[in-house]
Amino acid sequence: MSDSTSSEPVAAAKPLPVPSELARPFWQALKHHELRLQQCTACHFYNHPPRIACPRCHGHGFAWTRVRPQGSVYSYTVVHRPPVPAFKEDVPYAVALVDVADTNVRLLSNLLAPLGDLRIGMPVEIVFDDVTPDISLFRFRPCDAAAPSASTAGRP
Repeated sequence: MSDSTSSEPVAAAKPLPVPSELARPFWQALKHHELRLQQCTACHFYNHPPRIACPRCHGHGFAWTRVRPQGSVYSYTVVHRPPVPAFKEDVPYAVALVDVADTNVRLLSNLLAPLGDLRIGMPVEIVFDDVTPDISLFRFRPCDAAAPSASTAGRP
């Protein structure tokens, strides 16, 4: 018989993504610890989030291209108030918008670094977190090697 009067608090479950059919290849790649982005087969423009038509050339042909899981911090913020109770124990934490190396894409996720060390332009790499058997998330952490800026890859 279990004791239902435990004094330990029950942790609230953190929300998880529900992948759309269009984004399913992105999430499947994360599960395999790869970063794959939707790329137009006509003009080679990267799309994220995935789209049904290329915003650059309006093409409809796409490939899921494996890209280097590195980049540089374009911007960041420090979260001091949890957006939902499940994140109460995590605050303060950093969220960064990262230019993905060799692409025109910026990705948003947590940045695993001491808050005093954060800076614009900081080279980062992706780390994968298998949170459930079906869902893997990505986060960023500082890396030693300088990642090329995505700014030369051509933003829309």
